[in-house]
Amino acid sequence: MKTGTMVVSGAGRGLGRAVAEHFAQGGWRVIAGARDPGELPRGEGVLAAELDVLDPQSVAALATAVGMAPVDVLVNVAGVFDGPGATLDDVRREEMMEAFAVNALGPLELARALLPALRQGRGSLILNVSGLMGSIGLNKDGGNYAYRASKAALNAISRSLALDLADEGIGVVALHPGWLDTDMGRSWRDPHDQHDMVSVADVARDIQRLLEDPATDREGRLIDRHGTVLPW
Repeated sequence: MKTGTMVVSGAGRGLGRAVAEHFAQGGWRVIAGARDPGELPRGEGVLAAELDVLDPQSVAALATAVGMAPVDVLVNVAGVFDGPGATLDDVRREEMMEAFAVNALGPLELARALLPALRQGRGSLILNVSGLMGSIGLNKDGGNYAYRASKAALNAISRSLALDLADEGIGVVALHPGWLDTDMGRSWRDPHDQHDMVSVADVARDIQRLLEDPATDREGRLIDRHGTVLPW
């Protein structure tokens, strides 16, 4: 898949913006969605769209605008973080519900809404940006209940989507992009000094490589930006 049409959520900043810019510069038609369209990248190949994954009507409006035009790749980036060092004492029902709505239900609803367009694409792929903190097997520190639980839910959703859509030739990836050099990423510190911060531009290039590599796991498993399968 050299070029095609891509939909990116959370494209107003951070990784979402970097992915939208990278693929647009590479000749893709990119439908970039964010709550504030004024924050979206501009330029040839980028179509700015208002998108709030917390609002089902906003998701439906985007799907209606896309219609039956083919979508080859959906990249679900939009997400929220409950903050560095969030402990058991910090757990609030409202924050938990928001995290699940944005980090798990948002990607599911957007994928389902765009399914008619994805069915028209070429070797279509849904890429859900998850994270190492969503891995139950690799959780060695506790805390961050909202973020961890919602990303673990996204991993489960990714696997079910992959199984349900396999017969239609639509693949699914749950991606751990690494410790991102973004506002969100810089708010966290690695307690074990095991991870290096990575630029969003590098991850955007990694995503392109994963899309082009036939060996990339497309069965909904959690993988890192190098394609290594990680424990759930």
